Amino acid sequence: MIHVIHDTAYAPESFNPGRDVAGNLRRPTRFAPILDAQGRLVPYLYGGSTLDCAIFETVFHDVPVDAADKFVDLDPFALRGHGELVCRRDLQPADLTSEGLHRLRVPKQELITSPSRDYLATASWAQALHRQFPDLDGLLWMSRQRDRDQSLLLFGDRLQGDLSGTRIGGRLSQDPNLREAVLSAALRAGIEVD
Repeated sequence: MIHVIHDTAYAPESFNPGRDVAGNLRRPTRFAPILDAQGRLVPYLYGGSTLDCAIFETVFHDVPVDAADKFVDLDPFALRGHGELVCRRDLQPADLTSEGLHRLRVPKQELITSPSRDYLATASWAQALHRQFPDLDGLLWMSRQRDRDQSLLLFGDRLQGDLSGTRIGGRLSQDPNLREAVLSAALRAGIEVD
């Protein structure tokens, strides 16, 4: 089961195309944008092994662990909802947990816990892995924001038609269960939300 906090205008299993409606590249993320060997943008989808992981990696993504005051405005997430995804086959992600990072000889700080200013460099790792290993479906690592759970990025060009998604509840602005899950996670982490 893969949990996502997704834009409810789209199905939970929808891949981010990497461009906005005007055709501009979207803001870089840890492992995107990447180009395939022919120079085409690879659609991507981020998810987590639990709902809490999905909340921390989206709603609380930009909250520094060591900040004196931690605050998140929920308005930008009002149209987001919880989705659960299932893959119709076994996934083959690159292992970027401690064991995988040891094999690659890459420190966690360089790839998983680096700041957003390093996203072009971390995305280049995703691009290299995508190009070098055609059987990889994505990347798997321990969540930066909730390190008891696994995060993953899936390559849309490798999983077309293999994912099925289910919407769980509605938009954050209208779903009391999702709102309670966000508020509970915030309380446990000492994050103020409004």
